[in-house]
Amino acid sequence: MIRRRSAFSEFERLHEQMDQMWRRLSGAPSGRTRFCSPMLAPPTDVYETANEVVVVAEIAGIEEQEVEIEIAGDRLAFHGEKVDRDAHPNQRHTQMEICYGPFGRTVLLPAKVDPAAAEVSYSEGFLRIVLPKLHETPRRVRVNVRKQTE
Repeated sequence: MIRRRSAFSEFERLHEQMDQMWRRLSGAPSGRTRFCSPMLAPPTDVYETANEVVVVAEIAGIEEQEVEIEIAGDRLAFHGEKVDRDAHPNQRHTQMEICYGPFGRTVLLPAKVDPAAAEVSYSEGFLRIVLPKLHETPRRVRVNVRKQTE
């Protein structure tokens, strides 16, 4: 029986090996060392109901007013910065897994929405943006067909 490894499992194995190497080289205590991207990309869900499009992003540790939201055409973008409010110059971390810094995402909206009627809330680490759909009434256009003569 031939077993196929997924690309994800290969990257996970490589990540573990790099963590082990880093711990040996730096003398770091056991526990995962985490390298954060210069621009954090919060996990985001987009779904729609009959009347609205909903965007939910997991952004723990921010204040609601620290997020800027822009809607242009069929795209919604949000960005801000997650700040380490407990940071002090005399701290020496023995383990640091929480990522801080600028964050942002741009998502494709599955339907036309009314940005002026957007409702935004932030609770328990989740940013929730509810956008009412624009319901266009179908237009009927009468088309006359002419017979083409040669």
